This record gives sequence, structure tokens and C-alpha cells, in this order.
Amino acid sequence: MEQYLVKKVLNNNVILVQKNYQNYILVGKGIGFGKAKGTLLKNLSNIEERFISLKGLDEDEYESFITTVDPKVIETTQKIIEMLKKEIKEKLDSHAYVALIDHINFAIKRLKEGISIVNPFLFEIKLMYPDEYDLAEKSVTILEEDLQIDIPEAEVGFLTLHIYGVRKDKNKNEALENSKMISEILKLVENKLKVKLEKNSFIYRRFVMHLIGIIDRVKNKKYDGNEFMQKLQNDLQSEFNIAYYIVRIMEKTLKTKIPDAEMGYIALHLYKIRQ
Repeated sequence: MEQYLVKKVLNNNVILVQKNYQNYILVGKGIGFGKAKGTLLKNLSNIEERFISLKGLDEDEYESFITTVDPKVIETTQKIIEMLKKEIKEKLDSHAYVALIDHINFAIKRLKEGISIVNPFLFEIKLMYPDEYDLAEKSVTILEEDLQIDIPEAEVGFLTLHIYGVRKDKNKNEALENSKMISEILKLVENKLKVKLEKNSFIYRRFVMHLIGIIDRVKNKKYDGNEFMQKLQNDLQSEFNIAYYIVRIMEKTLKTKIPDAEMGYIALHLYKIRQ
């Protein structure tokens, strides 16, 4: 029978345990009540899913985590994780749980201190990751109910990236870089075309969705030709020049070559924006 050694009781519902020299956080109603450091816990198979592994943290990170994170935040984040498992219906990356807890703890701390949360890429994140954004909104509802705090929409955007990151084979940092890239491209378009893109407009959304499509095609190596390439290059020289810079930005961020055919489609979108 597996045994878990209690290393620290964080509160009645959250305890730090060790098994086979690996540290875990165990979340369960009343699991810490009456427990003391050194207690051996047995037969916890019924709540095994509520374990959060601290594997990968070095000694300093481990000490910082257990001393700075509010146990109530751990409880609430566990509720969010359970919600995500039910909603996504796919295996999640358990190694990303600690980062999610740490992020939420830091965000709540800032809000309680009256520090504003600003997210300059909110709209791009919302368009690029709609499923994760919906889940982030549900997560915020859980946080607000449990922690009795108002959470701004900017934080929904950051949570979206973390939720994207807990999905298997997804990368939170890559998602953020792609959002920054889209934002940079939109600023370039506004500057070059001397226009102001309204974020809620159809033409804005259509252009962003096209850029997202390029990211997806490059990632999955699904390349299409463009039989009108030469004609577009002749007829839309100005737009083509801007498209060239856009493609260079994308290649730098995505670290891969983008087919010339994509430049023609971008130029066509720029022409529509200009009208």
C-alpha cells in the first residue's frame, strides 16, 4: 500500500506530502484536519486525481512556492483544473499546473494591492484562442466566487494563455509570441496604410483570422499555391511591398520560411482594408 508523508499542513484542505522522494500538493476537503508533520497517510486512491506534482522545481523554487502561494488559491485553482478536465475532455499537462497556480496567486496579489493588470494583446488573444478564452472566463467566475474579488478582462487574456499551455503539446510562450506578432503586424498595417483598424469590425477580424490561418498552415506544413500571384504582384504593388514586411515578421517569430503564395493573399487582404 502506497504511503504519503505529510511534510506541511497548509490549511485544513491543502497539505504538502512526499512519496518516493517526490513532493506533491494534496487538495481535499478536510484532508489536513488533525494532521501533523510526519504523519503517514494511506489509502488515498479516491482522491489521487487531486494531487499536484511539484516535480521539476529546484530547492529555491520549491521553498518560494510553498511560502508565498496562498493555500486558498491552490484550492480554487484545483477547482479550475477539474473544470478544465471536464470541459476539454483530453489529457492535460500536469507539469503546467504549478505555473497556473503561481500565475493566479501573483495576479490576485497584485489586484489586492490595487495594481492594475494591463494586457495589450487581449483582443488578439481572444480572436486566436476562442475556446481557451471561454474556459478562462469560466475560470474567472470560479475565482471571483471563491476569492471574493473582481477580476478584469485583461486577466482573462493571460489565463487564456495558461489554459492553452496546460493542453498537451501546447506551448503558452508560443501562444503569447504569436499574439504579440499579430499585434505588431496590425500596427504595421495601420502605419503603412494610414488607417485606423477598428477591433470589432468585420474587416479587422477577417484579416486576423487570415493571419491565424497562415500560422496553422505553416505549423502543419499545408501549403497552397496561388495561380494569381503574378497578377496580384503587378496590380497591387504597394500592398505587396507591405505584405513582404509582414511575411518577414512572421518568419522571424515562427522561425520558418513562409511560401511566397501567402504574400499574395496578404496583399489582397491589405487591398480590401484600404478600400
